[in-house]
Amino acid sequence: MMTGQEILQLLLLAGIAFSATVCYAVLYQIPKKALLLVGFVGFSGWLMQYFIRQLTDSPVFAALLGGFLVGALSEKLARRMRMPVTVFVVGGIVPLVPGSSAMATMREFVMGDYLEGLSRGTLTLLIASAISAGLVLAGSLLRLDWRGKRAGKRE
Repeated sequence: MMTGQEILQLLLLAGIAFSATVCYAVLYQIPKKALLLVGFVGFSGWLMQYFIRQLTDSPVFAALLGGFLVGALSEKLARRMRMPVTVFVVGGIVPLVPGSSAMATMREFVMGDYLEGLSRGTLTLLIASAISAGLVLAGSLLRLDWRGKRAGKRE
């Protein structure tokens, strides 16, 4: 069970994830009508990653599921809003990107701790790969589903 302080901290972090996603989307000139939805995609992916990481203590698996959720929501919203999927994906992955891990990798190399730098760098690459794998998996599965539904309508 979460304490009141932990719940407040989670709400603050979720708000930051939403805000960061929307700000990034504004920088990339995402259409105004999609800004809140892009924020929702980023917030949802971050929340999935957060809870899976709490349950499994595996940042790579958490990134995979976070990326999958971002990909699935992006595909669905792109169809509903009649926009390209990248409108939702580009902003949606911002909270998932392992930026602090990449910075820690560089810090370790600069400080001369090459073994720790390689370790952190490997984890960073695994997390980034898991995010992209989740996006690809979601897109592929949903497109297969839609193709099957269209083929069923033709018969």
